[in-house]
Amino acid sequence: MEWDELEIKCLQATVAAIKKLLAKKNGENFYAFSLYTDSSAMTVSLSANSEQHVNSILDSEENTSKENQDYYKWTTSEWVYEGVYPEFFTDISKSFRESPDRENFSQFKKNLIQTLTNTLKKVKHGELSLVLSTSVVFVSTTDDDESENIENISAQSINNESITCYFLARYD
Repeated sequence: MEWDELEIKCLQATVAAIKKLLAKKNGENFYAFSLYTDSSAMTVSLSANSEQHVNSILDSEENTSKENQDYYKWTTSEWVYEGVYPEFFTDISKSFRESPDRENFSQFKKNLIQTLTNTLKKVKHGELSLVLSTSVVFVSTTDDDESENIENISAQSINNESITCYFLARYD
């Protein structure tokens, strides 16, 4: 698999999707963006969440525990813009599903996570740097025991120190 080529495609898709989301939801304060894959490394998707959305969910919840608040704030599958604009990622996901590199799945998944992390570094520090300067940006996986570790390592690689510290303390 041509990982460098895929990274370029992921970068283009991610920037396009974020720009479209920000244009359509101009009044929202986005605190987090994530590229994620599933535990089988078959897809890539973008998720984002805004302060307005998480606050509206938490305001309607009877359970006000910190654990419940953290769950809605940081679980990408609970975000309002979960899997947003999948059409930008269709061909990329197809490449992942059809790759002969999947035979060595452990290495394939490691390369995929690194590609998504590299993509988000370039997004966060590229043309969208000003817009994303206060947002947490990270890679995640769904239905995977390694999710939190992947999120932490990618967040450390992508974000500045203060944002990283804030994110790493999310479940404390």
